[in-house]
Amino acid sequence: MTGEDRRTRSPGAAGRSPDSAPTARAQRLEMTLGILGFFVVISLVYAVVAEVRGQDALKEVGVLILFLVVFSLVWRAWRRA
Repeated sequence: MTGEDRRTRSPGAAGRSPDSAPTARAQRLEMTLGILGFFVVISLVYAVVAEVRGQDALKEVGVLILFLVVFSLVWRAWRRA
């Protein structure tokens, strides 16, 4: 291995090129997507249960929309990362 090869290889890349390794920002966004995705699903379940029971579901739907908007914004940021 030449001196140039040692400088361009990432020590933890396990055979991958440095360009294909995920960045720390992308990893944080993926973690955020997972957490938000969980809350989107839970909010959806609460909204559906409230509708089926015939209760007012305005608050549940509002929370669901809020989580969906934040999820979509983080998704767009992740796609750009």
